[in-house]
Amino acid sequence: MHDIKQQLAPGWSPVNIGLIVVLFMIAWPLGLLMIAYIIWGQKLGLDLGRPETLSIFWKRLSVAFRAGMDSFSRRP
Repeated sequence: MHDIKQQLAPGWSPVNIGLIVVLFMIAWPLGLLMIAYIIWGQKLGLDLGRPETLSIFWKRLSVAFRAGMDSFSRRP
C-alpha cells in the first residue's frame, strides 16, 4: 500500500478523491479548492505530502502580492 504522503501529492489518487467528496459535503468552495490543487498544484509548486512546500508557496505569494500593491500604488 502507498504511503499517505505520496497520495496527498497533486494528482488523482484515492485519498485526494475522498478528500474532494468530504470537502464538497462540508462546503462546496473547499471541494473546488481541492480540485484546483489536484489540477494545478504541481505547476504552483504545492505538495500537501511535503509541508515545507506550503511555506515556500506562501512566501512566493506574499512577494507577488506586495509587488502588485507597489505597482498599483505607483499608478498616476
